[in-house]
Amino acid sequence: MQKVRSKVYNFILMLIMGVFIFSTVLAMPHTAQAATSSTTTKIIAQGTKYATELYVIKSGVPGPVVMIVGGIHGNETAGYKAADKVKDYSIEKGTLLVLPQANKRAVAAHTRSMGGADLNRDFPTSKSDKPDNTMSTAIFNVVKEYNVDWLMDMHEGANYEKIKSSSSVGQSLIYYPDTQTKTIATKIVKSLNVGIKTSYKDFTLLRYPVSGSLASASAKVLGVNSFIFETCSKDYLSTRISYQLKAANMLLNYLQMK
Repeated sequence: MQKVRSKVYNFILMLIMGVFIFSTVLAMPHTAQAATSSTTTKIIAQGTKYATELYVIKSGVPGPVVMIVGGIHGNETAGYKAADKVKDYSIEKGTLLVLPQANKRAVAAHTRSMGGADLNRDFPTSKSDKPDNTMSTAIFNVVKEYNVDWLMDMHEGANYEKIKSSSSVGQSLIYYPDTQTKTIATKIVKSLNVGIKTSYKDFTLLRYPVSGSLASASAKVLGVNSFIFETCSKDYLSTRISYQLKAANMLLNYLQMK
């Protein structure tokens, strides 16, 4: 009789432990949805003198597609150096595309453009328009191919403040009007300005990226949430890179990708 009771007791104890283990396993996150971020390097405009690297970072989890671009203008150093750091990111969901040196020849020469054409004016200005050259066509095809949701184009200018008598936009975030884009753009500018002690160095929120720019074309033609982010080249390079990265990180955090 004692042996029977002992067996029953052991059976009940094992049953309780089994139920506990089973419920614990059910409560754990589903491992199939865990992010397994991986990076693939592709060459766009391959076989031409404009060939440059595109880094495709995939999380393995469904989510937004974000594209970060630097080096549209080859003498705007902070943009392409910041983008070069972003290419090494891991993400928790969605896909991150990074084009650090969009105009690789201009970056190598440290000039605004090569061959006289301004790459930031070479993209479609309407839905019936087409990119003007090999490089703008290759970049715009990436935006279309990957069905990009958000695009940040990293730039630099010569001034802290917008100069009305010139095309200078100062330290600014220039977005294409859209409710969702405006929300994150406003947060980025406010957050950055909190740490700036000199008011004339504050970032300004502006609308409508210049016509023919990648940001304008992506928004107007493809419906992408797009903006240009401008830092001032008068500041320390490390500070400018930091601003670019903070803006990129805020965007990725807003989308719960990082």
